[in-house]
Amino acid sequence: MASLEVLAYTFGVLAVVLFGAGACAFAIYREVKQGGPDTPDFFLTARKSVPMLTIAWSFYAGAMGSWALFGPPSYCTYAGTLGMIMYSISAGLPIIIVAYFGDVIHRLVPSVVSMADYVRRRFGLGVSLYVAALMLFNMGVAITAEYTAVGSLFADIIGTKSLPIILVIGLVSLLYTAIGGLYVSIITDQWQAGISVVFVLTLFIFVCATFDAPLSPLPSEPVDLSWSNKYGLASIAVMPISLISSTLFSEAMWQRCWASASRKALLGGAALASVAVTIVVFLFGFGGLLAVWGGVWQPNEDFTNTNTVLFSLFNNTTWILVIATVLAVVMSESAVDSLQNAIADTLSTALIAITNSLLTLVHGPVKGPVLQTVFMGAYEQYGIWGIRCIVLLFNIPPLVVALKGYNVLQLFLLANLLTTTSVIPVLSGVIPGKWTRKAITPFSVSLGCLLGLASLFIWTQIRVNQTGMTYCDALYDVFLNAYDYPPFLMALAFSMVGMVVGAGLEAVVRMGMRWEYPEYDLGAPEEMEALQEAVGMEGGGRRARRWRWGWLSRQGYGVVELLIDVFLLRQCSSLGASRGRDRCNLAINPCLTELVWSGLVWYGIRKPLGREGGACGWKQLWKWKHSLGYGANAQCTGH
Repeated sequence: MASLEVLAYTFGVLAVVLFGAGACAFAIYREVKQGGPDTPDFFLTARKSVPMLTIAWSFYAGAMGSWALFGPPSYCTYAGTLGMIMYSISAGLPIIIVAYFGDVIHRLVPSVVSMADYVRRRFGLGVSLYVAALMLFNMGVAITAEYTAVGSLFADIIGTKSLPIILVIGLVSLLYTAIGGLYVSIITDQWQAGISVVFVLTLFIFVCATFDAPLSPLPSEPVDLSWSNKYGLASIAVMPISLISSTLFSEAMWQRCWASASRKALLGGAALASVAVTIVVFLFGFGGLLAVWGGVWQPNEDFTNTNTVLFSLFNNTTWILVIATVLAVVMSESAVDSLQNAIADTLSTALIAITNSLLTLVHGPVKGPVLQTVFMGAYEQYGIWGIRCIVLLFNIPPLVVALKGYNVLQLFLLANLLTTTSVIPVLSGVIPGKWTRKAITPFSVSLGCLLGLASLFIWTQIRVNQTGMTYCDALYDVFLNAYDYPPFLMALAFSMVGMVVGAGLEAVVRMGMRWEYPEYDLGAPEEMEALQEAVGMEGGGRRARRWRWGWLSRQGYGVVELLIDVFLLRQCSSLGASRGRDRCNLAINPCLTELVWSGLVWYGIRKPLGREGGACGWKQLWKWKHSLGYGANAQCTGH
């Protein structure tokens, strides 16, 4: 086995380092070719740059980490044949759902940076910070599962230390994503996904050629593989709910939506990736089922060795175990780099939202926007690397937990339950219609999320009453042990009830107090298209690809922006007292009207639309245009 340890570590580390070196070289080549680094927006989103097949490979690589070698085979020992089938179907389905909602969100808000960014625009800062925290926890669990899966492979199968390989995967993937951003990560996904498909086929052919254990009717002891397995029947509800919820709260999937070159590329790529993920997860799950069915794998007394199910089919054959090892580390690297990019994106969104809100709160709506502009300039120059340092620290807790060797399914169960409590309230923000947007407010969404979370503790108390176990034991059973359907269904039901009750209460209060419902800055597509046509930009409401004003607009942009900021700040500061802290009247000379309006349009298009710290929303710019155009007084309104 000494030779196995040497070969596994040598080829495993070599594969990780080679992919990392190739990614770094490609990132440096791109930067030299284009004459400078990517903008922060492109660094985090790779907006509208990736064609269909590339995005399909990326979806596949981001969804298929090394957990697939452990999770589906292990679940078969728990939920039997039906559980295996539901696991494979439910693994691919969320990719299509994310693509559909991602397309809707991206068309609604073309400048969206992350899911938390959309939630902030739709429901405000408080809800967005809760969603960002939940997404960070969910992605932290996913990284922990990746490190745990690779660590279990090297510790339990190869028989060597797991820490070095985990460190190599984490640091190398962090390095090349820090240099190249999301676009480079997506490009490397193609290489990693291609290698993984070849190795999966190799393992499949090997098992088909060497498996010769007798197969009797599906057994019910020591592992229940029958169709009537209790947890297998529960998987009909548990698997779709849990995997859809956890996927929707992973920014790694949403980033592929922003990066897709077109709607066709996004939906087509997602469909291809969904089919591929379903097939591969089924093959891994069926391998675990086959090992149990043929008696090749036997559980220990407390079922703590389920992580080794699939590898029992390889008959301790050195070369096939080395291939399985390389497959695991490559799949883990592709998933980890996607998660690290996603964590950086989510942290960046939260940091900008908090800072801009604090600046406006402390310095008021007059000076606040100007200070926000200064902050954004500093962030665009230095912020990305600061975020990367935070991501590096973020990797430490998953690393520590991974060394404990917990079951991968236990880790996923905790995240799946928590994300299920909020998935319906958050996604309800995408529902179109004037009255639905009035009913689905920050209050109703918050109440729905809180009641969904409370339902898990209610179910825990029910388990205490049913079984007589202590509350702590019941918490462990609900959150880390039993993939049972009641807590998942209760979380969905309670969250929906909470939203309905919250909407009703808010409607009564607003009608009684004569309060208007809030308006949300989600962009105005018709006005956006008119503005882009007016200033000579191509794209019809989508991301502009070319400036007709050319060199003058790019060079003069900074000067005009500075002059307008200084002018508006001075006027607002001197005249604002008569109109309150939040607005003032500017009597602008007609000869400056066109200059100011052109500058505002420049600034609005150049910066992400409606973002705090950048331009005001398109609706506000449109109002300013009409008021300035007639030489009347214009409102200078803070964000």
